[in-house]
Amino acid sequence: MLKTRSIHPLAFLLLFISLLFAACSRSTPTDITVTANTNPASEPNAGIELEIVQPTSIEGSIKASGKVVVTEDRVASIGPVHEGRIVNLYAGQGSFVRKGQRLAEFESADIDEAEADYLKALSDLGNAERTSAAEVKFQQATYDRTKLLVEREITPAKNLQQAEHDLDLAKANQTSSIESAKVAVSNARRHLSILGLTDSAIDALSKSTNVGRSVFPLNSPISGTVVERNGTIGATVGSDANVFKIIDLSRVWVDANVFEKDLERVRVGQIVNVKVPAFPDATFSGRVILITSTLDPETRTVQVRTEIANPDGRLKPDMFANVEIMTAGRRSAISVPLSAVLDDGGKSVVFVADGNNYAKREVTLGLKSDDRVEIVQGLNAGDKVVTKGNYLLMEQSKGGEQ
Repeated sequence: MLKTRSIHPLAFLLLFISLLFAACSRSTPTDITVTANTNPASEPNAGIELEIVQPTSIEGSIKASGKVVVTEDRVASIGPVHEGRIVNLYAGQGSFVRKGQRLAEFESADIDEAEADYLKALSDLGNAERTSAAEVKFQQATYDRTKLLVEREITPAKNLQQAEHDLDLAKANQTSSIESAKVAVSNARRHLSILGLTDSAIDALSKSTNVGRSVFPLNSPISGTVVERNGTIGATVGSDANVFKIIDLSRVWVDANVFEKDLERVRVGQIVNVKVPAFPDATFSGRVILITSTLDPETRTVQVRTEIANPDGRLKPDMFANVEIMTAGRRSAISVPLSAVLDDGGKSVVFVADGNNYAKREVTLGLKSDDRVEIVQGLNAGDKVVTKGNYLLMEQSKGGEQ
C-alpha cells in the first residue's frame, strides 16, 4: 500500500510564488528600440562588417547613362543646286575635308546659262556706263554753249533753262542706269556663287576665252569627315540629291537621362565626366549646356546635354556613355558607404557598434558621391558604423520593438 506524501505549507507557498513570477516574465516583452544584440556566444560579430568614421574628401555628383550624339550645327548634307552629271570626285567615305575644299565637279547645261547671264550683265553695265557718260557729256556741252549765247544775248534765257534741265536729267539717268546694271551683275554673280563657283572663278570668267565648259564644283561648307558618298563618276544627280554627308566630330554632345528626383541638383555649366566602354581608362570632360523641359513619362527621366571637346575623334555617334555630373565642390566631411544607410519609415538610420551591441541611430544625409554619402548630423569621428549585416540588425531591432 502506497503512502501519501504530504507537502509542507511553506514549500507550497514558495512554489506558488515562483510560478507567479515566471508567468509575469513571459507576459511582459523586452523593450528593444534602438539597440539590437546580434552576437551569439558561439559566433560573435558573425556577418558584421564595420568602418571607423573619419573625415574624408567628398564631392557631390549624380550618375546617369547616356549616349554620344552629333551636334546639329556640325552636320552637312551636300548636293548640287541644279541637275548635273558627276565628272570628277575628290573625296570618299572616311576622308577628312576642310571648309571650302572641293569635293566633286559637275557638268550641267545650267551653268552655261548662268555664265552667259553674268557676262551679259557685265556687258550691260559697261554699255550703261559709256552711253550715260556720253549723254551727260553732250548735255553738258549743250548747256555750256547755251550759257555763252545767253550771256552774249544771242539766244533767249529760256533756252538756258531748258539746257540745264536736260543736263540734270542726263545725270539722273546715268545714275539710274548704272545702278540698275550693277544690280543685274550682282544677281548674276550670286547665282554663280550658289552653283558653287568661287569668287576667283567668277572673276576669271570675264577674262576667259573658254566660257561654256559647263563644269561647276561642289565644295564643303564645313570641316569634318565624309561619312557618306552617294554617287559615282558619270552618274546624273538632281538638285534634291545628297551626294555627300560630312560630320564635324571635333566637338560632340552627350545626352544623359537624369531621374526627376535628382533634377533639382543639376545646373547649366556644371562639370561633367564621361566614360565610354570603348576607352575604359579615358575620362572625357565637358559642361552641361542644356536641361530639356520635358520628362519621359515611362522612364521618369529628363535629358541633360553636355558638350565635350573631341579633337582626336575617339567619341563616335551613338556610343553608350556613363555620365557623372559634378553637382557640388569637393570638401572635407564625415561620410559612410551608401550600404551603411537604411530607410526606417522615411528616416535615414545607421547602426553604430558599442561593444557587442549595435545602436540604431538616425542621421541627416548630405552630398552623395559615387558609393558614399555625407553625414551632416548623427555621427562623430571615431564611431564604428556597420557597413554589412545591418539589414539583419534592422530586422532584429524591429522584433525587439514589438
